[in-house]
Amino acid sequence: MLKKFTDSGLLTYRRSQFFRNTLKLVFGTGIAQVISVLLSPVMTRLYTPDDFGLYSFYIYIVAGFVLISSLRYELAIVFSKDEKDALNVFSLSVIIDLAISFLLLILVIIYNLYFIKIYPINKVLSQWLYALPLLVFSLGLSNIIQNWLVREKAYHVISFGKVVNSVGNNFSMVLLGFIGIGAWGLFTGYFAGTIIFVLFLVFQLYRRKWSIKGMVDRNSIKKMADRHKDLPLSNTPQAISELMQNYGIIFMTKLFFSSTVVGLYALSMRILQAPLWLIGGAILQVYMQDASERFNKNENIEFLLKKTIKMAFLSGLPLLILLLAAGPWLFGIVFGAQWREAGVYARILAPWMFIDFIRYSISQTPLIVGKTRTMFFISLAGNVMMIIALIIGGLIVKDVKIAFMILSVLMGSYSATVVIWMQSITRGNRQAVPEK
Repeated sequence: MLKKFTDSGLLTYRRSQFFRNTLKLVFGTGIAQVISVLLSPVMTRLYTPDDFGLYSFYIYIVAGFVLISSLRYELAIVFSKDEKDALNVFSLSVIIDLAISFLLLILVIIYNLYFIKIYPINKVLSQWLYALPLLVFSLGLSNIIQNWLVREKAYHVISFGKVVNSVGNNFSMVLLGFIGIGAWGLFTGYFAGTIIFVLFLVFQLYRRKWSIKGMVDRNSIKKMADRHKDLPLSNTPQAISELMQNYGIIFMTKLFFSSTVVGLYALSMRILQAPLWLIGGAILQVYMQDASERFNKNENIEFLLKKTIKMAFLSGLPLLILLLAAGPWLFGIVFGAQWREAGVYARILAPWMFIDFIRYSISQTPLIVGKTRTMFFISLAGNVMMIIALIIGGLIVKDVKIAFMILSVLMGSYSATVVIWMQSITRGNRQAVPEK
C-alpha cells in the first residue's frame, strides 16, 4: 500500500513537473509567436507575394541543409546517460556542423563561378547563396546548444532565446521593409535575427561555465560516433524525407502554378506553422527530455505520450476553429485584400496542419524507442501521397484549391496514422525492442 501511494505521488509530481517545464517553453514561444503574428500585417503591406515566395524558397533550402548539418548527432546529447558522453557528442556535432558548412561554401563558390550561366537562378537567390554556409553553421550550432540546454532542463533560457529570435527576425524585416528593398529586406532580416539568436545562445552557454577539460578526447568522440551511428544512417534519411514533404509542396506549387501562388501559400503556412514551430517545438523538447530519461530507466512512456497528445490537441484547437470559421475574412482584414486568397488556402490546409501539429509534438518517439527505420519508410509513403495530391490538382485538374484540398485530406490521414502508430510502439511494455 505504501509503495502504491509513493509511486502515485511520484507520478503526480512528474506530471506537474512535465507541465511546468512545458509551460516555461510555451510561454516564451507564445510571446515569440504573438510578435510574429502582430507584425505580419505590417510585413504583408511592405512585401509582395512574390517577395514572400522567393524568401520561402530560400528558407526551405537553408532548412534542408540545417537538418543534416550535424547528421542528427545533436539529438544524442539529450539521450546520453552521463555528462562525459554528452560533452563528446556535443563536440562531435560541432565538428560535423563546421565540416558540412565548409563543404557547402566550396560548392556555392564552384556553382557561382562555373555553373550559374548553365543553370541560372533568380539574381537575389544567387547573391544570397554566399550567406547559406554561415546560416547553416549558425542554425546547426543553435540546435546543438538548445539540445544541451534541454538536457540541463534550462527551459527558461531556451524560452527567452526564442523571444530574442522572433524580435530580431521580425523587427529587422519591418525596418528594412520601410526602406523598400524588396526580398532583400526579408533575407537580411532573417539573417540578422539568426545571428542575434545564436550569439545569445553562445553567451548563455559561456555563462554556465562548464568545462570540457579532461572530458573530451578523440577516442571518446569516435566512440560516440559509433555508438549513435543509427542517427546519421536512419534518422537523417527520415528527417530529410519529412522535410521533402514541405519542400516538395513549394517546388511543385511553383512548377504547376506561379510564384504568386507560392507567396500566398507561404503566408498561409507562416500562420499555420507558427504554432508547429514554436509551441509544438516547445512541447516536443520537454517531451523528448522526459521520455528519453524515463526510457533509459526502463520505465513506460505511454502515459507521457498520451498526455503530450492531449496538450497538443488543446493547444492547436482554437486556431483550427478560427481558421475554419473565418480564415479568408481574417486574412483579408489583417493582411490586406491581396492576401485574402492566402486565407482560403489556410482554411483548406488547417485540418492537416492541426493533426500534423500533434504528430510533430511527439515526433521523436521512434528515435527514443529505436524505431527510426520503420519511421523512414512511413515518411516515404507520406512523400508519395504529397506528390499524388499535387499531380492530380496541378497537372490533371489544374486548380490550386482542389490540389490543396486533396493534399489536406491525404496528408492529414498520413499524420493521423503516424500518431496512432507511435501510440502502438509505446503501449503495454516497459521498454520497446529496438530494430536490428
